[in-house]
Amino acid sequence: MHRRTLLSGLGIALAVTVAGCLGGAPGTGDGGDGDGDGPDDGDDGDGAAGGGGTHPRFTETSLTSTGRCENPGTASVQFDDAGVTVTGCAHGRNGCAVAVLDDVSYAVEEDLLTVVVASEVERGEDEMCTEALLPLGYEVRVEMDGMVPPNVRVVHDDVDGRREVARTSR
Repeated sequence: MHRRTLLSGLGIALAVTVAGCLGGAPGTGDGGDGDGDGPDDGDDGDGAAGGGGTHPRFTETSLTSTGRCENPGTASVQFDDAGVTVTGCAHGRNGCAVAVLDDVSYAVEEDLLTVVVASEVERGEDEMCTEALLPLGYEVRVEMDGMVPPNVRVVHDDVDGRREVARTSR
């Protein structure tokens, strides 16, 4: 009786559920303007050309581990024409901790680039970790299309908590 109605409802529910898994999140992975349709056409709807207006677009965000470091809880910032390089030292919870780039954001009002570096534990199921705090050296590179904001804030989110460790102006 109601079997066809039930089966058709399940089919629609399954299709909706799987569509989210297959399509990806909107605005990610296309390298464009966040609309998910491919490369940026240079107009983000605010009247400013892509990269040349008040909203720089990130063209590269990467973190490279530099191994152990001397002063956990510190960071320094260097500016160049294309972007910013942050060199720092976070604190890892144990011997399996690694530094990861948690967030990169830009606040228009303050003309401020914020870089958040966190520490996470990466270990296999059968892997043991030392229980000593570990200094985690890193280098973050952020490149932008257009201007480089003159103010940079570096935040660590590690075993010592979430806190600002550097704020630099050009």
